[in-house]
Amino acid sequence: MKTVARFLASPARVAILLGLTCAALVGTSFYVQHVLGIEPCPLCIIQRFTYVGLIPVFFAAALMRTHGPAQRGLFWTAAILTLSGLGVAGYQTYLQLFPATLVARCSASLSYMLDTMAVTEVLARLFHATGDCSDTSFRILGLTLAQASLLIFMSFTLSLVMLLRRQPAPT
Repeated sequence: MKTVARFLASPARVAILLGLTCAALVGTSFYVQHVLGIEPCPLCIIQRFTYVGLIPVFFAAALMRTHGPAQRGLFWTAAILTLSGLGVAGYQTYLQLFPATLVARCSASLSYMLDTMAVTEVLARLFHATGDCSDTSFRILGLTLAQASLLIFMSFTLSLVMLLRRQPAPT
């Protein structure tokens, strides 16, 4: 128990752990997509890119002076990214829990986008995401991917709150 407490007392170690977790999640998402054949939806892609964006932020925070203004700024950046991912995962979870009652979808139809946008913009928006945001057929430990991502973003949020609360405010 003391070892865990000592590990969590180091912001650099926590940042490395969170960065490695993000890298593992991105790798797992590619495995699920390319090996298991589960196509991601646009909201899944947004969450994937959020994890990708968090990787360098966490690793850079691990290299900064402990409790320094640079580390604190990076943790705030991670908090903003994490809250964004939390919102997207929460919205996707909502779509999955109430698919029949919602008029909203995770993205516009392809034909509508092609009629109203340039082809390059459509490609950029889709990120080759052909999956259905409300699909709940694939589960990990009884959770949909959106629910699992929601819990991960919540745990990241709690970790960042703990890290930011223990660091002194910049002078």
